[in-house]
Amino acid sequence: MNWNFIKDLQWIYDTLDHWDVPMVERDYPIIWEKAHATSCAQIGRMLAEIRNIDLEQAALACALHDIGRWQNGKQLEHAINGEDPVRRFLAEGNYSEKNRELIVQAVVNHSKKEQIGTPLEELVKDADLLDCHWHGEHSSKTYHVARLNKALSDLGIRYRKERVVQ
Repeated sequence: MNWNFIKDLQWIYDTLDHWDVPMVERDYPIIWEKAHATSCAQIGRMLAEIRNIDLEQAALACALHDIGRWQNGKQLEHAINGEDPVRRFLAEGNYSEKNRELIVQAVVNHSKKEQIGTPLEELVKDADLLDCHWHGEHSSKTYHVARLNKALSDLGIRYRKERVVQ
């Protein structure tokens, strides 16, 4: 069991609970932010296994990728707005400068799904799309569909437009 990641996840949950105030009109509810952070981290670990990327770095980057939306609740420019809060979070941990910078760039660039970035950035983008896909959010953007197909293929899953829901 990786207790350091569990502690990081507890910090994420505590932070989200702190920002769950009725006066803020949110684009996504706090329960979604918690579920998305957790499931993206696990999807990130799976992709990291396949792509030979550090599992814990991938899980943390995936868990934190939407940190820019947590405080103000707004989707608009949330990736760019995540830079300062993710830097503050990482400064308190025992992460190397190189790892901190890779995670910061993955957070800042995760919404640029039409662009190719570092392996960690690509993994975060794919984990985000996969999680949203499996929660029923589907994009018709050509580059999203292509990226989703590739990520599903990496996991040995064939993409079907019409998912079977029971």
